[in-house]
Amino acid sequence: MDDDGTLLPYLLAGAATVASRWADEALRPYGVTTRQFGLLTQLQREPELSTSEIARQLGVSRQSTHEMIGQLEQAGYLRRTAGVDGRSRRIDLTSNAPHLISRMSAAVGRVERRLTADLGDHEREALRLLLRRVLARATDDEAWLPTGGAR
Repeated sequence: MDDDGTLLPYLLAGAATVASRWADEALRPYGVTTRQFGLLTQLQREPELSTSEIARQLGVSRQSTHEMIGQLEQAGYLRRTAGVDGRSRRIDLTSNAPHLISRMSAAVGRVERRLTADLGDHEREALRLLLRRVLARATDDEAWLPTGGAR
């Protein structure tokens, strides 16, 4: 809590609402939501993620994750294939997904610059690191941390 009594969860929720709205607008031409973009980028970073791991990292239910995967598969970003054990399903990006993710990342990068226009480079990076640490702890998943696991 800061001097005026504003609690951090309230500030984070407000920032998330604005960031999601602006990012959803930027991603609309690609037919993807901010959460779906998050799923695609997580899969790009960690191709071996299971549905449960994706759900945990994104902070959504497995059911929501399955729905997003189905929508992204229908849109041509993902495909489901047989897992190594023959019973499980593997989720892979399609061949055109990396190019589209790159274009979407540029659009979301413009949103980031708009959101943080009043911050300097060091402040922006400090904010990114602090949010990564909060997410790593909240999800019990160090994949949120930068390479090297700095805490």
